[in-house]
Amino acid sequence: MPILAGFRRLFTGHRPVEMTVDQSGRTSTEEVADELAPVEPVLPLVDPAATIERLESTLQSGRDVQDRTLEAVRRLPHAVSELERIASGQKEMVEAIRALEASGAERTKAESKVLERLSDLIERETALLGLVQTQLDANQQAVEKTSLRLEEVASAIHDTARTNRATGEAMEAMVSEIRDREQRAEDRAGALQGWVVTCVVACIAATAASLALAWAVLGSTSG
Repeated sequence: MPILAGFRRLFTGHRPVEMTVDQSGRTSTEEVADELAPVEPVLPLVDPAATIERLESTLQSGRDVQDRTLEAVRRLPHAVSELERIASGQKEMVEAIRALEASGAERTKAESKVLERLSDLIERETALLGLVQTQLDANQQAVEKTSLRLEEVASAIHDTARTNRATGEAMEAMVSEIRDREQRAEDRAGALQGWVVTCVVACIAATAASLALAWAVLGSTSG
């Protein structure tokens, strides 16, 4: 900032600031510089640099405040619209409260009817639950009876399987015995057949011997 820089030079003993002034009867820049320039350096009572910095800080703070103020002013229409909306909402709320107050008696009657219906529904549900419990008890008894019957059927099946197993074993033993008997009968039939053949052969031999003896006797008698 040129003005602040020139203002600082007035207090630091350096070359004074140059100013351009109209020449029509006004003091020239050099005369103003001669009047403002100190004869000899004099220590100021306050620190000019600190004062200038505070001044700049104050000016900056003022600008920040001004910016925030402008921002708030720009937001003012939105805030006004929000206030109007809130006022409208409050009005609607008041109307709703009045409507609720007006319909309080009707609501009480409606609530009483609802409570009566709920009581009836609860009684019906209680009766229905009783029927369901009765049905569940009957189903439990049926399940128990079915379980007993299944146990009896399983026991009967087990006994039948055991009987079938014993019958199978007996039949196997019978078949084995029949086979043994057939084998022994075949053996006996073979032996009997051999004995019959032997007897037939012996008979034939005896008959032949008898015939030979008879022929011999007849031959000796004839001679």
